[in-house]
Amino acid sequence: MGKKILYSIAVFGIIGLGLYISSTFEYHEYYEECEKQSNTQGGIESCVDFMIEEAKK
Repeated sequence: MGKKILYSIAVFGIIGLGLYISSTFEYHEYYEECEKQSNTQGGIESCVDFMIEEAKK
């Protein structure tokens, strides 16, 4: 019984990590691109927000 619980936790942990990476992949891709265009943290974040909104359209 203990092995099944441990196995379940491991499987769901791996799935959760995969979902997290896939959900933030777009953000990190835009972040790197915007980092080249702006030197300030606020400018980078604004650029990323704008690019994400444009991609949704």
